[in-house]
Amino acid sequence: IDEDTWYPFGDFIDLTIWTSKSVEFPLYLRVPEWSKNAKILMNGEDLEAEAQASSYVVLKRVWSNGDQVRLELPQNIEVKTWSKLRNAVSVRRGPLWYSLKIGERWNRYGGTDEWPAFEILPTTSWNYGLALNPANPASSISLITQKPPAYQPFTPEAAPIILRAKARRVPLWKEEKRMAGELPASPVQTNESLEDITLIPMGCARLRIASFPTVLFK
Repeated sequence: IDEDTWYPFGDFIDLTIWTSKSVEFPLYLRVPEWSKNAKILMNGEDLEAEAQASSYVVLKRVWSNGDQVRLELPQNIEVKTWSKLRNAVSVRRGPLWYSLKIGERWNRYGGTDEWPAFEILPTTSWNYGLALNPANPASSISLITQKPPAYQPFTPEAAPIILRAKARRVPLWKEEKRMAGELPASPVQTNESLEDITLIPMGCARLRIASFPTVLFK
């Protein structure tokens, strides 16, 4: 069985069956817990199978050489509120959580030339609160870029998916001992201007702000 996919950055997984003769066996397809409206296609035809989240779909059939199965997993943008974290919010799309893209300065502070040690410090603002539509928070986040992943996609520059959000700086949220200070309770009052910020998959970020306070929407 050959697999062709961009997962977790892409929305589908293609499987091609190669066999010297017809053979019967069950193929189990896992539908992840975040999935809504998953779809399974067999040789391009919708099977209209029950593909519930957090379950397996079992395809038991006689397989022929070259049969193709596609598992489509639409990735919707979601906003999660953390009531136990002062009502902070995080952004998720499919299996991935997203972090603010932050400029980096690498300072050598030890190690050897073969195995150097660095500290990474921010060169751009990090203390933002998200401006979200209270009626539909996810509608305030938009997909800007989705592209095939590079050989090593987990860097800020190579992030295969980029999201765009509206945000305002939160000046009272300050650095403490070279770390982000305590997250202020949402919603935060701030007079800063509305800005566009970039969100990338958390695994692509080395400096991570993935839980945000909320600020005035308009």
